[in-house]
Amino acid sequence: MGEFIVSLRGWHPALAQAELKALFPEGKVKMLRSPRLAQLSTSSTLVDFSISAGIEAIFEDGVNTEWINESMLLEEIKQHLNSHPHNGTRCAVHSWKHGQGIAGCSRTALAGKVGGLLSKTGALIDLETPQRTFGLLFDGRSQTVTYGWLMNHGPKADSSTERRASQRPFFKPVSLEPRLARLAVNLACGPRSRGGCLDPMTGTGGFTIEAVLSQRYAIGMDLDHEMIQGAQRNLEWAGSNENPFVVGDATEITATLNDDAVSKCSGIVLDPPYGRNSQGSMGHDKLLNSVLKSTTNLPCSGLVLILPSEPRKDCLDTALPSDLRPELKHQSWNELEKMLTETGWTYRDAWYVSVHGSLGRVVVHATRI
Repeated sequence: MGEFIVSLRGWHPALAQAELKALFPEGKVKMLRSPRLAQLSTSSTLVDFSISAGIEAIFEDGVNTEWINESMLLEEIKQHLNSHPHNGTRCAVHSWKHGQGIAGCSRTALAGKVGGLLSKTGALIDLETPQRTFGLLFDGRSQTVTYGWLMNHGPKADSSTERRASQRPFFKPVSLEPRLARLAVNLACGPRSRGGCLDPMTGTGGFTIEAVLSQRYAIGMDLDHEMIQGAQRNLEWAGSNENPFVVGDATEITATLNDDAVSKCSGIVLDPPYGRNSQGSMGHDKLLNSVLKSTTNLPCSGLVLILPSEPRKDCLDTALPSDLRPELKHQSWNELEKMLTETGWTYRDAWYVSVHGSLGRVVVHATRI
């Protein structure tokens, strides 16, 4: 079984923790002293690392240690390199920080000294085209340093910034940002090997676009022909020639999709409209209940709902305790949980995501009973 330390992005560590567990369901995840650091033990390959929204970097056989002083850290790293050698490869050292970093600790100087340790063991330092990269991560909140050989040479850039919803050719103000859409898909569907994504109220296509770009099977449905055409334009703008969108009613999913299409999906993602909706006069509460009823007999095992809520203070480090959940805009929490139970779902957790001063979003995760 492989041992890894996973560095998570800072925009929502609690959601990133949940995504990590969803992508590696057979592994064991243990949170470390910082909400942005986790230990992952797994025998599976880490192919899904590249599709995550919340994983920043992965250390192979990494070590997380309390910062005491430079000399003690360098001695630890020296011993680690003896146990995990460079094997004659071209090497680089990459250092970065979470938060304010660690006072009195120079990341640049330490990176240079680790490079010196590597050189003494015969490694060729190559900053342009290294074959392996040794990482140093300084976490200010926990006052710890994480070190070890990095997968893919270091922190993975957040590609979602290149696909901002507001830059799409077909845009609506309520469109989800790509990083939240990607995370919701991964949370609902799990690893790619488990199956694809069903997005029955696709709107401008955010969930389906992220699923397709993750090389998942995906279906995006909407009752509005204009939305389907616009979502397809957005997907082409994002760089894909796939055609996963179909016109269909989310309250009658099986009337649109055949058994073969549905069987390929492991998760369902829903961001119900909370302004004027495409179901005409149907109220928000009734609409959500009707869509959930339509999912009752589908073989999907995961569900993520993104629902509007009253604003509250950010809660970024943990899922929402039941007594701290903000009021939902269109139903009570008791009503929501009742709807889920009656349609074959079990409520698992919820997380708060701020939108602006008068509106929030709640990400709700449910699984089959």
